[in-house]
Amino acid sequence: MEDKRGAGALLAIVPGLALMIATFLFAQWLEGWLKPFTVFGFPEFFGRVLNLNYIIISIIMGVLYRNVLFKGTIPSWAADGFRTTRLFIKTGVIMLGSIYTLGGLAKLGLQAALLISAFVFGTVIFVMWLGKILKMDRSLVGVMGAACGVCGVSAAVATSPGVKAKPAEVALAIATILGFGVMTMFISPFLGNLLKFSDYQYGVWVGTGILNSGQVLASCLAFNPIVAPGTAVAYGELWNVMRVIIIPFVVFVITVWYWSGNKEEAGGQNISLLEILKSKFPIFVLGFVGMTVLSSLGLLGQEGSETSHLLRTLMQWIFGIGMVGLGAYIDFGEIKAAGGKPLIVGLVAGTTKYVLALFMTLYFISKDAPF
Repeated sequence: MEDKRGAGALLAIVPGLALMIATFLFAQWLEGWLKPFTVFGFPEFFGRVLNLNYIIISIIMGVLYRNVLFKGTIPSWAADGFRTTRLFIKTGVIMLGSIYTLGGLAKLGLQAALLISAFVFGTVIFVMWLGKILKMDRSLVGVMGAACGVCGVSAAVATSPGVKAKPAEVALAIATILGFGVMTMFISPFLGNLLKFSDYQYGVWVGTGILNSGQVLASCLAFNPIVAPGTAVAYGELWNVMRVIIIPFVVFVITVWYWSGNKEEAGGQNISLLEILKSKFPIFVLGFVGMTVLSSLGLLGQEGSETSHLLRTLMQWIFGIGMVGLGAYIDFGEIKAAGGKPLIVGLVAGTTKYVLALFMTLYFISKDAPF
């Protein structure tokens, strides 16, 4: 394998990154070009009826690159550039911290923490029960529980060493929840508009009910592409960040559950919560909190200032480019290969969580946010 370091590594990123940026710019142009069209008597059909904006277009373009143009595998000349996708998304989430204040988070904190904890651990327990009914391997149940309960890829990967999951089992879990997430990512904006959800209600719903962090982000931006306080992405990501914070605790619970059922192998296993917190805590959450602290101290400019405008424009670019990469990592071949019992568990657990979150939002979440 070719070892790329320094300038060589940076140059290797350029072709794929250039394609992602060009696609993002094309998606913005296409959204504006499609906007005035009237179809079937509906004015602005693509935007108002289909909810087709540059975020959705960016994702679809990425999916087409991977599954049609590249025939299932991102070519080597573009691979390094597309690998920056997670960096873009995590950088954007860190910057999102600038639209909150500590006072605002405190008003929302207890309600969000209770709801997120109930949904996360409820889903994990449900997957454990379903996996037992279907007589699945405990290691596969462990990564499926983390993937369905928390936020998909990160949680599945973080849990895999604790339950001795095979790479194929982690891949199956990830492919299953990504496949379910693709459906919810496109359905949710349509349902949110149909049910006349406010940005706050929509953010609470998808931040609780959609399994994958990137797809929560995409779904929120598809509902309302504006990045600012009081928009869907502000609330959805807040819920999502709280879910991500729980990852070390979920890893700990699933690891204890796994070894409690494998006592003959448990000798020598002594994993403490502190060890898991140190090794698995998502560092980008600290960046998010740091930005919120700076915002609370007024160091990022007041609302409406040039600094805040610059930050939001930058975030829209970062998220838009990241969405192209997100689409390019949706591989229909992998999703198809994730059939059988993992698919049943993923669909049943994912659908249950998604629908329960929808009803919770409809009946218990007010249109107005507490801050």
